[in-house]
Parts: sequence; C-alpha cells; structure tokens
Amino acid sequence: MEPTDLYQHGEGRTGIGQAVEFTCPSDAAEEVRAFLREKIRTINTPTTHRVNVAHGGYGRYTRYDVVQHDYAGGGSGGCCGFIEVLEIKNPPDGRWGIVFHEHTNYKGSNFTEWETIENALAAFANRVVAEDFSSLPGFKRRVVCGLLTPWFYAIGDEELIGDYTFPDGLQDDAVFRFGQKFVVFDNDGVPSVKTCMGTRLIGQKQPDGYLEKGVYRLVYWDDGSVWNESNNRGDLPRPAEDGEMWIAEAVQQFRKFLSGQSTEFAIDFTDGFKFVGRLVRPKCRVSCPEGDYLIAVHFKGGRIQEGWVNDFKPTDENPDIVQLVTQRLTRNGEEVERVEIKKRRIKRGGKKWQGVFFHISH
Repeated sequence: MEPTDLYQHGEGRTGIGQAVEFTCPSDAAEEVRAFLREKIRTINTPTTHRVNVAHGGYGRYTRYDVVQHDYAGGGSGGCCGFIEVLEIKNPPDGRWGIVFHEHTNYKGSNFTEWETIENALAAFANRVVAEDFSSLPGFKRRVVCGLLTPWFYAIGDEELIGDYTFPDGLQDDAVFRFGQKFVVFDNDGVPSVKTCMGTRLIGQKQPDGYLEKGVYRLVYWDDGSVWNESNNRGDLPRPAEDGEMWIAEAVQQFRKFLSGQSTEFAIDFTDGFKFVGRLVRPKCRVSCPEGDYLIAVHFKGGRIQEGWVNDFKPTDENPDIVQLVTQRLTRNGEEVERVEIKKRRIKRGGKKWQGVFFHISH
C-alpha cells in the first residue's frame, strides 16, 4: 500500500453541477476536477454520509468526517453560544483540519487553526480571549466568519469559497466575485459601494465561460438588494477602485451619525475639498450624551433638590436630561422652575444624541 501522505482530499463538480468529494494523488487534484466537469454527468453512491456534531441540546450537520474533542456551551441550554475543538479527518484542498471553533448568537462564528489537537485543547482549557491566541504554542491563524458558515460545516452541494461555505446555486462569477466591492448605481444614477455575496446565472453558461444568448445574471449584494442584468437600464456595476472607497466610508459614517453614535463627521475628497456634517440643535436644547448626571432641580417657592440620574440614554421622547427630569416631576404634580446640570459622567462609546432609528423609550 502506498503512503497516505501522497494523497489529498478534494472537491469538484460534475457536468451538471453535482458536488463530489474525492481523494487523489496530491498532484492530480486539478486533473480530477477537469475530468469530473468534462466527462461525468452524475455520480450516485449507495449511502449518504452525513455527520451530526452535537452542541449541547442540538446538533449541526456537516458532510465531513468530524470528531469533536471538547465542547462547552454558554447561557441557558447553550443558547447564547458555544466553543468546541474539532478535528476534521478529511479536510479538502489543503484546508487545515484542527480548529478551535467559537460561536455566539450575536457575533456569529470565528475559528482558530492549531498545529496539533493538544495545542487546540490547551487553548480551549485556558479560555483565552481570541486576541491573545497568537501567543499560545501551535497557533496558526484566526478566521472571523461573522454570519457566514465556516467551511467545515458545509452540507449537501454547498460550495467552499476560501474559509466559508457558499450557498448552493450561487456561483462565484468571473466578474462578480464573492466578497469584492462594487460601485452600484440606483435608478437615479446615485452610486454606492456594495459587497458582492454571489451571483445566480439564469440559463446555461458556455464551457469557455461566456454567457450564451438569453442568459443573464442576478447579483446579490450585502445589503439584501439584487441587480438583475436583464432589466438593467443604467450604468453597470463595476469594481470599486481604491480612490472611490470614500463612498463606503461616507455611508458608514452617516449611518453611525443617524444611529446617534456621533454628532458630526467629515469626509475628505481626493481633490482637497472636505464635506462636513454636523448636528445643529435648537438653542433651547441641551446636549446630553448617554451617561450619569448630577441634577439640581429648582422648584417654585425656592426649594432645591439635588441627586444623580443614572444610565440616561437619549431617546426620541426624551432627547436631553433636562426634558426627562422636568416631565417626570411635572407628572407627579411638581412645579419646576429650572433644572441645572452640575456634573456628568459620559458613557464611553454611548449615544451622543437620540438618533433617527429605533425610537423606543426605556
């Protein structure tokens, strides 16, 4: 029997797009893929192999041979997230098979690769925060997946693009490539920068990669919108150039501004001009970012009362602490002449104003 280290695991697709796993000599993977694509229509096997990797009270399927060496869940029944050490026995196309995988419901997934299972288990036991993993023995690299699925949890016909799974039916087009940023124009010709999440070809593509007559693309963007090539009547989306990335920066800063995280922002243009956006309040309004406030209330008749109002957060109903305190006391039948802010402890990273989104009072 020949040494197994002369072989590698790979994946390919048949002529009709069926996903196939194979093991071949280490220098023949591309030859096998080409053979599958050009000579094979379908491959049927007598059994379907799927592995369910347990996560506390639930499981997750994968098409790979995966061994879970350790696991811990957080929250009630692990609902907030989990961490696990996995060994993927048949990692395809040079991917590394020893990982420490972390998943939370609010941040998604990330995983780190390790030289040995012992290295990964040591990191698991230490519960070191992700940013400190690089100092531990055997650390190779860290991959942040976010809401995307890590490659080792691919199932069915999902395709692998880099470190992630790619939904079945979405192609990594030669022009509109997954993860690439494009300048996209709306119906009025206004540009914005969007990230391509994949394309779907309606019809069949010729073997040389060109689209046949009547075949068109649907391009899916990271904001949930779709560009239909057959209905296009304006400027075509095109790859964003380095000098145009200020568009994405402007949108990001404006969204942060609208959410109440900042009160002003500036964008530098390439020709030296600068755009400055700033929140301008009516003179009667007091700027009150999120935080704690020491308040002195002057009541009718001369009485003065001081006290801290903690955890104030500007909302649409109460954009400043003066209005909040006045409204509360007035509802209780008090007659307020004025409210004085004596001290404040501003929350770092908190809201600077009420914003225009999520107008909910707490």
